[in-house]
Parts: sequence; structure tokens; C-alpha cells
Amino acid sequence: MRQNNYLGLRGTQLKAAMMVLVVAPSFILFGYNNGSTGGIATLQSFVHQFPSIDTVNTKGSQETYNARVKGVVTGCYDLGAVVGSLLCIGYSDRIGRLRTTLIGLVLSIIGLAVESSAFSLGQFIVGRLIVGGAIGTISSAIPVWQAECSGTAHRGAFVMLEGVCISGGITLSEWVSFGFSFSSIPAVQWRIPLVFPVIFSIFVIPFIFLLPESPRWLARKGRMDEARYVLAALEDEDAFCTKIQEEMAEIERSLSLVRGDLKELATNGEERLFHRTVLAACGQMFQQMCGISALVFYTSTIFEDLGFTGVKSRVLGACLTNFQTFASLIPLFLIDRYGRRRLFMITGTGLAISTAVLAGTGGKTHGSASTAAVVFVFLFDLFYPIGFLGQTFLYATELAPLRHRVPITAAANATQWLCQFIVAQVTPPGTSNLGSHYWIIYAVLNAAFVPIVYFFFPETSGRSLEEMDTIFRQSNSIFDVVKVARELPRTEEHITTPVESDKSLTEDKTGVSWKPRYDQQENVH
Repeated sequence: MRQNNYLGLRGTQLKAAMMVLVVAPSFILFGYNNGSTGGIATLQSFVHQFPSIDTVNTKGSQETYNARVKGVVTGCYDLGAVVGSLLCIGYSDRIGRLRTTLIGLVLSIIGLAVESSAFSLGQFIVGRLIVGGAIGTISSAIPVWQAECSGTAHRGAFVMLEGVCISGGITLSEWVSFGFSFSSIPAVQWRIPLVFPVIFSIFVIPFIFLLPESPRWLARKGRMDEARYVLAALEDEDAFCTKIQEEMAEIERSLSLVRGDLKELATNGEERLFHRTVLAACGQMFQQMCGISALVFYTSTIFEDLGFTGVKSRVLGACLTNFQTFASLIPLFLIDRYGRRRLFMITGTGLAISTAVLAGTGGKTHGSASTAAVVFVFLFDLFYPIGFLGQTFLYATELAPLRHRVPITAAANATQWLCQFIVAQVTPPGTSNLGSHYWIIYAVLNAAFVPIVYFFFPETSGRSLEEMDTIFRQSNSIFDVVKVARELPRTEEHITTPVESDKSLTEDKTGVSWKPRYDQQENVH
């Protein structure tokens, strides 16, 4: 049996390397591309190159028409991400989490090259579609890889670092766009900011081949021996110690409970797969239907509508993303202590208040009230990352069983991107026709998210990924899963007999008997 030497690192050092070398740059790439059009949308050099989306120098019916076209062009990124997420269902479980990420990184290089070199709107749209497909692929594969490589105690904080990186990427895009906006060469003002994030893709690709694949994916492919050694490296334990054997036993039990047929996602059955899919998709819907993309995609436009024009709007936009990056650090200290449900409800409440005040104070016609609107735009960015930024990706992976983790998370991610597309479509005409009253829509939606979470979303904090299977198996309807999650003893409370032998039989709470296959030897390639 050949053991891989993952850069000579084990345990915490190995997980830190995974974060620094793959997760962080990949999600900075994600965030950067999410915000890449926000800082250049009102540049004269950009709108002169693509006059069909010029809402700066047009008025009346022409401005309304261009706003609709602008929404379509901006939204092409999201449609590409929907396709990229859904395509992961077809190949990610076959080739693995890291190879799926590699495909996304290569696509991003191609898409960024096409987008930044565009001289026609058609070429720009193609580039946006390819970049979107790349980000949809990355956002589906990496959270699964992270969650499957993380321990129970700190899984939340580990995965929530994605949110910090997304915010950092958006912030970087605003400042890069702001800096290049002073260039004397018109094309440089927007082409360099668009192609800039290619450096993150190039940086990550070599490390894809040097870091461990998900042990749970390896187990699913029958490579139990390799999975055990990866778990041991991640936990810095001996491969045959009791802790690793127990984890392997839990993984095998999870694999034995679900067949893996995609048709099962459309039915509940004993595993309640449809129920889990809807919850995962609903969580990802929160992330976008709260109104965040209206701020990110049209940052400079929003501030110009509030009366802050030119350089002022771009500086405010860059400062806003800086503030969100700072705020995204807050949930790292809360997620594993206070749980997912509380953070969801805190965020929903804060965003409802912020958007309600923004609806009443925004717009050029309100004069000094616009200053108050800016304050609540910043408060929006304070509350948003606490529960809706990285946590929705984490929650989707925690709800899904191993055999269906990729299809469920991919469907949830596709929902998120589809909702982002909808917001990108409706925001330009919405702000043009309704002004600040457009934000009433998001105030109502955010207020509705709070009771939905309270009554239907089970707590996943402190639970192993395999333990969530037991919670859903013991739930009879959508209304009692929260109660079951609250009352079911945690693993450390109900495991009384550790796995002492690789030949022992174990029986779980559902009555399913299974046998850990620790004596299985695999050829590791």
C-alpha cells in the first residue's frame, strides 16, 4: 500500500494548506467574478464599447430598453453557473471532487480570456457564459470536498472561510476596477480588471495534484484502504486507531443505507431525499433572494441612484465590499457555537430591517435621507455574511447523504445561481421604474425567511455528516425534523461500544446491520 505524502503535512497543517492553496484562491476567484461588472458598469470606456447596455448616457425608453439588455448580459454569467452546477451531477461522482474543481479552473481561464478580449457584445456574452459555468462547477465541488474532509467540531468554521474569500474577491474586484479606472487608455480601464482573476486559477491548478481527495468519495468508489489513510492524514492519527476505524464504519453505514439512484431525489422514502433537496435549495435561495446581487452586480449604479456620482460612487462601492469582508469574519466565531439556525434567523431579521429602511429613505429625491440609506446599505452588508454567505453552501452539504451529496448540492447551487439570474434580470428595470421602493420586495422576502427556518430547518451543528442520515430517517414529515434533530442524542452520547475489531458486526438505530470492511485491500493509483 503506497501512502501519499501530501506536501509532507498532516492534521491541522494539512487542512490549513488545503484552505490556503485551493479553497481560498478558488473562492476569491468566485467572489471576484461575482463583482467584476459592478465596478465597470458605469465607465464611459465600457459603455462606449457596448452601447446596447449603456444606461449612463441614455434616457427614457432607450434607457429602459438598455437596462433590460444589461440585465440579460449580466445574467448570462448566472445561467452559465446553473449549467455548470447541474453538469456536476453527471461527472463529479465519477471523477472526484478535485478533478471536478480542475475542470472549473481550466474553464475559468478560457472564459476570462474570451470575456476580456471582447470587441462585440456577442463575444462578451459567450465569455460570461463560460466564466459562469466555471464558477458554478467550482462552487459545487469545493464545498463538498471541504465538508467531506472536515471533522465535526470545526466543520462550520472551516467551510465558512469560503464566505470570507468570496467577500475578499468582491472587494478585490472593486478596488482593482477603481484603480484601473484612472488609466489614460480606455480599454485598460475595463479589460485588465476582467482578466485579472486568471492568476488565481493558474495558482491553484498545480496543487490539485498534490492534496488529498475526499475520503468519503474514495470510500464510495470502493477504495477503502486509501480512504482510511486520507482520514488518518487529515486527523493526524494512525490509520488503524479506534477513532479512524469508527469514522470508516460510519461512512460504510451511510453508503449501505442509500442506493444512489438519482430517481430517489424526486421521492421521499425512508431517507427523505426530496425533503433534504428542497431544504438545501431553499437555503441557497435565501442567499440570493435577500437582494445581495442587486448590490453586488450594480454597486456603482445603486450609489449613483442615491445621489453619489462618479468617483464617489466607486469609492463607496469599494468601501462597502471592504466592510462586507470584515463582517464575513464574524460567523467564523459563531457558527459552531451557536449553530446554523440562529445565524439564519439573525441574518433574515437584520436584512428585513435594512431593506425596509432603504426602501423608505433611498433615491435622489430624498435629499439628506440618502445618507441614511447608505448607512443601511452598509448594515445590510454587516448582516448578510453572518448567515447567508458561506453558510448556505455548508448547510447543503450537511443535509445530503454521501451517495447523493453531489446531486443535492449541485441542485441547490443551481437554485442559487438561477435566483441570482432572476435578481440580475429584474434589478435594472426595477430600480428604473420603482426607485427605492424596489427594496420593499426584499424586505418582505427576508422577513418570511425567519419563520421558514424556525419551523423547517434542522440544526446540523455538532453532527457528523452520517448522523444527519439518522435524523431524517427518524422524521415522519417536514414538520418534525426540527424536533428530532433537537432531541436525538449526539454521537458521543449514544456510542457505547467502540469498534474494536475489523470483524465486528454493528447495528445502528434503524436496525440495519453492517460490517466494516477494514480488511479490504485496494490498489491505490
